[in-house]
Amino acid sequence: MALAPARKRELLARVPLFAGLAPRELEALAAVTRSRALVPREELFHKGDPGNHVYAVAEGTLKVVTTSEAGDDVVFNLVTAGELIGEIGALCQAERTATVVALTACELLAIDRRDLFAFLRAHPEASLELMVVLARRVRSLSELVEDTLFLNLPVRLAKKLVSYAESHGESAPGGIRIGIKLSQEEWGDLVGATRESINKQMRAWSDQGTIRVDHGFVVILRMEALEELASSSSV
Repeated sequence: MALAPARKRELLARVPLFAGLAPRELEALAAVTRSRALVPREELFHKGDPGNHVYAVAEGTLKVVTTSEAGDDVVFNLVTAGELIGEIGALCQAERTATVVALTACELLAIDRRDLFAFLRAHPEASLELMVVLARRVRSLSELVEDTLFLNLPVRLAKKLVSYAESHGESAPGGIRIGIKLSQEEWGDLVGATRESINKQMRAWSDQGTIRVDHGFVVILRMEALEELASSSSV
């Protein structure tokens, strides 16, 4: 079902790239967007698809993933409400370099690359914000490669848990609950490890009282222990 114009304006205003727009500008931008809803596990687009649109995530969480010829998945990033997705393919007018899949029910707004370019020409300051978004993507990919090559699994997983606790943490009895429900296979995809390895490490941390798993959500009980491990350079 198509979103009402007022709802589109409200959702666009949550995205930092568009947050500084005046009401009339938001209204004009909302008029050229198309709403898109996804159910959990549904693909937004697939690697190799044309990159004709950029998407503003209004609600939900999606994963950006690529798959090797052997069938192994690597998750580049998780994207949540207030973020953009698909901007690289849209800016380059190239094929998608990764597949994007909804982890939860999602609500997005699609903006055609021509309308995005027109918006950026009219709002140069937004181009600077978009450059920041792209720089963060590059930095994240660089960190992923370095961590996979140089750090052992406990350090890589500790870094990811601490990072997600900072960005998606919620108060919970005895600790901090990461508010994104991921399977052990998905945690493995995020850090370049097998589900079995993740299961073994999380079970060890559970036995030590460092974390607990509550209905699929990770609750960190001893944040200082994970922070100390995450800041180490163990290989």
